[in-house]
Amino acid sequence: MRLRSLTTSVLGFLAVAAMGAVNTGAAAAEPLADKSREITTDDGWLMRITKTGENLDRYPNLAATPFTREGFVSLKAAADIDGTGNAPVNTGSVSLGYQLGCQVDVTSGAAIGLAIGPSISIGVTTGVGASATVSPTVYLKPGTITSIPFGIKPLAGRHASITSDQVHIKIDGCLGPVSLRSYAQVNISTPTADNSLAVYGDPIYL
Repeated sequence: MRLRSLTTSVLGFLAVAAMGAVNTGAAAAEPLADKSREITTDDGWLMRITKTGENLDRYPNLAATPFTREGFVSLKAAADIDGTGNAPVNTGSVSLGYQLGCQVDVTSGAAIGLAIGPSISIGVTTGVGASATVSPTVYLKPGTITSIPFGIKPLAGRHASITSDQVHIKIDGCLGPVSLRSYAQVNISTPTADNSLAVYGDPIYL
């Protein structure tokens, strides 16, 4: 009797979570607040990173399954180096992407040579820049946060930016909330110091 009660409770939780997942997919576009941070480095440079134009369009997934989330995200990261530092900037880069988390893994079975768990597919193309890098498919572990870079661009001057517009994002094999948090980061290196500065968006749910 106790086993039956436990099984019924678990099935009830799965049903409610699945219904919530389907309803979440029908939400409308959601614009998000711009964020910016700046610091002065030890060698005198004013370093700034800005996240703008972030937007999430949620869509019911084409497979009509409660274990898949689908949507389109837009995001821009801009880095600026100002001032008159006392050491030259040798290298630098700007990057942007998302941190994602899955609450419950509902995948099963085994795959040779692949991690088992919810998978994320990102529709970023490598055409955003010769030096841009992307990770098109990543496997999540429940209870962990996984960073998905959309692009990394070297600084060729005092300003650089990366813009990703209507990027397709799909997460399979996840039950319950799927959380997203954007990030934008700038890194610079001089002969006397290395500095990194990041800004994060507000958490959202796909």
